[in-house]
Order: sequence, then structure tokens, then C-alpha cells
Amino acid sequence: MSAKHAATLLTSRRFLPLFLAQLAGAFNDQFLKLALIALVTWGGFKVFGMEPQVIAPIAGAIFTGFFLMFSAMAGQVADKYDKALVLLRVKQAEIFIMLLAAVGFFIQSPILLLVTVALMGAQSAFFSPTRNAVLPQWLTDKELISGNALISGFVSVAILLGQALGLFLVVRAGGLQTVAIILVVLAVLGWLAIRQAPPAPAADPDIKIDWLIIPQIIKTFWFAWKRPSVFKPMLGTAWYYWLSAAVLILMPAFIKVVLHYDQSLMIVVMVIFTLGALAGAMSCMVFSKPGKEAITLSAIGALGIAAFTFDLFLQGQNVAPIVFEGYVPASESTKAVLGTAKDFFERPGANRFMGSLIGAAFSSALFVVPLNTMAQSRAEPLHRARLLAAGALLLNLSTTLSQLMIAAMGWLSIPMHFAYAQIAFVSLLIAAYGFHRAKVLRKMKD
Repeated sequence: MSAKHAATLLTSRRFLPLFLAQLAGAFNDQFLKLALIALVTWGGFKVFGMEPQVIAPIAGAIFTGFFLMFSAMAGQVADKYDKALVLLRVKQAEIFIMLLAAVGFFIQSPILLLVTVALMGAQSAFFSPTRNAVLPQWLTDKELISGNALISGFVSVAILLGQALGLFLVVRAGGLQTVAIILVVLAVLGWLAIRQAPPAPAADPDIKIDWLIIPQIIKTFWFAWKRPSVFKPMLGTAWYYWLSAAVLILMPAFIKVVLHYDQSLMIVVMVIFTLGALAGAMSCMVFSKPGKEAITLSAIGALGIAAFTFDLFLQGQNVAPIVFEGYVPASESTKAVLGTAKDFFERPGANRFMGSLIGAAFSSALFVVPLNTMAQSRAEPLHRARLLAAGALLLNLSTTLSQLMIAAMGWLSIPMHFAYAQIAFVSLLIAAYGFHRAKVLRKMKD
């Protein structure tokens, strides 16, 4: 089982520094974004007069848009230079960006905070393909799925902590100052961790960096397109990020506007979702065979996503009216009283809702961890970072489009839960293709 490699990796310089740096960065990404969203949704913070259901996807799209712009260039940089050095410089940049964010929170400047979100997107663009490309360089084939599972599972936990604390702290007394300090401290810790990583020599030091953003994005896509064995699993990973972005962006507004509950329920939802994702990632280590591709496991995950997200859609079709004591509809009060997580669990169907969430999260991890491993192991070492940069482009294009779709639904007053039906339908198609490919590969081996 791949699980036996986990303890070894967590004590190795080949993995632990990258693992810790990844956790710190994932925390800061979400902590910054969710603190801004919480300020707008529950703290009365105005960003150019936009409503919460509009500014949330717009902030997300700014982050992923800048990620998209610089991912292709980042792939070239990671192939040209020592990847450990690239990661070190990226974490140094994060310290300065978080200092800027701290100033934005202290002076409560929406423009400065949105600029910081954009800079974090650009910084993450250089981290992501470098991290993906360095894993096969530092780990053996038998360790690779364990490394991906550990990162995927525990990054979900870091994301949860960042989101929960961002939602919780920023609306408390002294919360803005606390958020500012935590952002800077985590950036410094990430930099200290990656300093301990071993060298990762350049794959192609003679490559010339193309500084033209749009042409290089097109070239990178075409480069990966000509290698379908790598491109196809990256497409699957992009779909995972589409649905993850949709769930994240939908939930705060869905909980407040449709269900009429406060951020305490949002925190419970994120805990449930994260526990499901962590369990799914750890299950990949148990059920996969070291050094073998787990296409069937990924297809099972896609089927689970389809089933559980369709159940969320069905539940959204029949939202029961709010009946807890003290609730006043927004149409009858300028400041409606919102229910708490405790109120929610007293409603019929609450357990079904949470069960569908944890099932969707578990299935998502089963789906994406094998795909990440396939893309990394199939990519040729000479230009692995550039190939995986195409994956970063795909996932951020997917995330950006997902967020803009949710924003458009808000503008057009389309019921939010219809996004779950779309996720279920596409995931079902992907599951069918995954089972087909697994069957074809088994026949080829026979």
C-alpha cells in the first residue's frame, strides 16, 4: 500500500519542507480571501457598492485571473532554474505581499486588499507548477501518490483553517489587526520551511524565457495538447477545481440569502467538507497500488461527485421555510435576524444535507489525487514544469469561469442550487469516460 510511505515522507527533507510551505501558503490564500468576503457579507464593508453575492466571485476571479496570466511563464522559470531556489524566491515574495495586505486591513482599504489578492494570484502561479514538477524529482514513483495524497488531504485542512479563521476573526473586535499579523507570520513560517529543502537542479537551463504573456499561454496549451497522456488527467483536475470553486463561492451567499443562517453554519459546512476531503485523500493511499495508475479509483470518485451533488440540487429545490424563534425576513426588517448552526441542525433534512456534503468531498479527493499523480509521472522530465504549467492554466481558467458563472447567476437571479445540477451532469460524463479508459487499459495489458 502507498500508505506505508507516508511516515517516511513526513520526516524527509525531500518532502517535509515543501509540505509545510504548501500548507502555510494555502492557509494564507484562503485566509486573505475569506476575510475580505466576510467583511463584505457580515461586516458591512463596502467594495464599490457591490453586493456580497457579486463581490465574492469577483474577488475569486481576480486571484485566479492573475494566476492564469503568469502560470505559463512560471513553467519556463521552473524548468530553467533550480526548483528549490524558485520556491524560496516565491515564498520571499509572499512575505512582502502579506505586509501589503496587513496595511490594507489596518487602513481598511478595499482597493489595496483587491490589489493584494491579485498579487497573491501571481505569486501562487509561480509556486504551483514548480511544486508539481519538483515532486517527481524528489520522490520515487512508489512515493508519488502518497505525496500527492498527503498534500491534497492536509492542504484541505489548511484551507479550512484559513477560511474559518478568516470568517470568524475579521468581524470580531480587533479582528482586522489580528488577521494582518497572522498573514505575515504564516508567510515567514513558509519561507523558513522551504529554506530546508534540498536542491532540485534545473531540467533545461538553456531555455529562453518568453515574457509575452498571451502568446506564451497559447504555446503552453498547444505544447500540452500534443501530449494527450498528460493533458487528459490535467483536464480532469481542472474540472475538480471548477466544482470546488463553485461550492466555495456559492456557500456563504447560499447560507445567508437562501437558508438565512449566519457564518457559524458556514464554518460547520467547511469542517464537514474538509473532513470528507481528508478522508478521501487518505483512502487513496490505502486503495492504490504503489507505482500504479488508479484510473478506476478516479472514476469512482467522479461517480460519487455526480450522485452527491445531484442530491444537493434536489435539496435546494425544496428549501424549507425558516421557523426558528426570532427570525425576521429581510423584506420586513432592514436587519434580518440570522439563525445559527444550532438552529440549522434542529431542522428536518439537516443530516442529509451534511451527508451529501461530506460524500461529495470524499469523492472529490478520490477523483483528483490519482489524476495529479498521473500527470506528474507521465510528463517528461526535460519540460515537466512547462507541461504542468498548462495544468495550472487549465485549473485556474476553470476556476475563473466557474466564479464568473456564479456571478452571472447572481446578476440574472438564477437559483444558486442549479449549479449543483450542472456539476452532477458533467461529473457523470467524466465518470463514464474514466470507467471506459480503465477497461481499455486493462484489455491492452491482457
